[in-house]
Amino acid sequence: MRCAIASMFCALAIPAGAAMQTDIGVLTCTLAEHSQKDTNPDSQTLAMHCSFKPKGTGPEETYVGEIKKVGSQTELNGKLVLIWAVMGPSDRKLKPAVLQQTFVGEVAGDPLGKAQPPKMLVGERDKAYGLQPVTDNGNEPASRSVTLVELRIKSTPS
Repeated sequence: MRCAIASMFCALAIPAGAAMQTDIGVLTCTLAEHSQKDTNPDSQTLAMHCSFKPKGTGPEETYVGEIKKVGSQTELNGKLVLIWAVMGPSDRKLKPAVLQQTFVGEVAGDPLGKAQPPKMLVGERDKAYGLQPVTDNGNEPASRSVTLVELRIKSTPS
């Protein structure tokens, strides 16, 4: 009887529409070589051009947008290429322009009071989608400094 009640509570705790997050593709972005300085000296905004390749079948999409770094983790200099694994629900069919939104990373503080770079950028409009840096071991400091990515669809095959 106790097992049945415990099972029922566990089943109720998981939302019926919840889907497992999985790697649904790769987003590769080339950043402009020149940044725009924000009013905050530790901020940078750069234009970028991106390509999204879904896993399995599906058309490749092209996006344009901006990337913003806040804080003094790493300056985004020169022509950089950043790569993210696109995370999303495993039970949804990919729609055209699925990544057209702003992705934000929450910067958490550490015990010494320094801001830490986000581990993942989460969609503002659709929180089911996120951008995970492909290299997360400290060897890719530029991608770990990003706190906001805004994507707009440029082209998608019909």
